[in-house]
Amino acid sequence: MALRVGVARSAWQAAGLADPLLDTPWWWVAAVFAGIGPLALGYATGSWWQQPLGAFLLFVLLLAAVRRDRPWLGMGVLAVGFATHNALAIALAYTDPVGSSAVMPDGRTYYEAQVVWITTGVDPEYDWINWIPAHLHLILGITVLCITSLGLLPLVQGLYEVDLMNYYVGNLLANSEQPLTALFLGWHPWSAVRGLCYMVLVYEVASWSLERLTARNLSTPSARRRRWATALALFAADGVIKLLALDYVRNGLAANFTGTP
Repeated sequence: MALRVGVARSAWQAAGLADPLLDTPWWWVAAVFAGIGPLALGYATGSWWQQPLGAFLLFVLLLAAVRRDRPWLGMGVLAVGFATHNALAIALAYTDPVGSSAVMPDGRTYYEAQVVWITTGVDPEYDWINWIPAHLHLILGITVLCITSLGLLPLVQGLYEVDLMNYYVGNLLANSEQPLTALFLGWHPWSAVRGLCYMVLVYEVASWSLERLTARNLSTPSARRRRWATALALFAADGVIKLLALDYVRNGLAANFTGTP
């Protein structure tokens, strides 16, 4: 019992490490730094460690918001951090595809696979019989990872996944006639909706997990139901948009593509 109490106390104290940063209206500066600081350092040193480091910094800020039961602040931290990270990562992939590939693992492989899909329409990943089970598996996996790590591991995985997209989009910009078309269609609309889904999901499951670990009431049942309903609605929208818009997105990217298949 004493061990459990000690673990709960330590977890509660650790979750408040970033409290001073959230006490000011400049919390977004910390979120921007978490989004771009590790990426800039990783690019300068050629290290893929920018992803777990960036995830950890966002995690510390997220837990401080969870501790205060501030969902909009917590999700705002994630939104700002990921948005600024994406912007810098796309710019690096656009200007230096070779150098940026070292800090965005598997980005080159993903880009090449997407080019095959864009130019031929062939990719098993986009066959509904494959992507629907993968879609379900992903949300279950993210939920389990979040429960076991208070949200840290999904953030690590999230930065890995978005950097696949970022590298792909950056290279797509360099090989397309209309950059804006490449940007808005290349960052697939269903992927953007998926990102919103996981932002809500990670906050909610991290809050629930910290509540159970520390035996403190961090939110109300009605607020939890709303967040779960929002996450599941976004999850469903992700699948519906992908099902309906897949051919439109591919055709638009193919018509705009000027690179070599």
